[in-house]
Amino acid sequence: MKILEKEIALREETRALQQAKPQIKKEEFEKRVKSLQKTQSKLAGRTEDVIIDIKDLPDGEQQFAKEIQQLTRASEAMWDAEEILGNKDSGPKAIAAETEAIEWLLRAKRSKGGGGGGGSSPGEGNRTGKDTGVAALALMGESQEKNANTVEREVTQATGQTGDELPAEFRAGLDKYFEAIEKRNKK
Repeated sequence: MKILEKEIALREETRALQQAKPQIKKEEFEKRVKSLQKTQSKLAGRTEDVIIDIKDLPDGEQQFAKEIQQLTRASEAMWDAEEILGNKDSGPKAIAAETEAIEWLLRAKRSKGGGGGGGSSPGEGNRTGKDTGVAALALMGESQEKNANTVEREVTQATGQTGDELPAEFRAGLDKYFEAIEKRNKK
């Protein structure tokens, strides 16, 4: 979903602007935050267009009621972020609103379709316990198998191990290296 990718990028730009705020001139900050506000407005409008397109599908409102509600919530959060950015605020409130929009977009993307309505707030989570321990951005991947489960596996330490398992050519090379250092130190 292109809107999701652009919303994530917008949030990162908002964070970067907030971090740079003390180092840039007020006029430059206001110019950049205005640009972020315009981008947020466009994304909110595109999300509303998607909602309209879904509703225009045959039985779209019934079949995709849950997704429509999630996208509507995402749009509301986007408009909140747009208003906050319009007040020249790129701080925690703007980032929180953008994050909420991302959460709703992720929920809509992960929905299975088939209607329902209802919905829950992003903080309520999945009550089935299936993916409640996974961060929302971890669910964003574009895999071929959307219902794939993560697999725990044992990973051995790759560095910091000691032992006599160096190949002979490495040992010979190290011996020559240390001999050269010792000769240099004796001079």
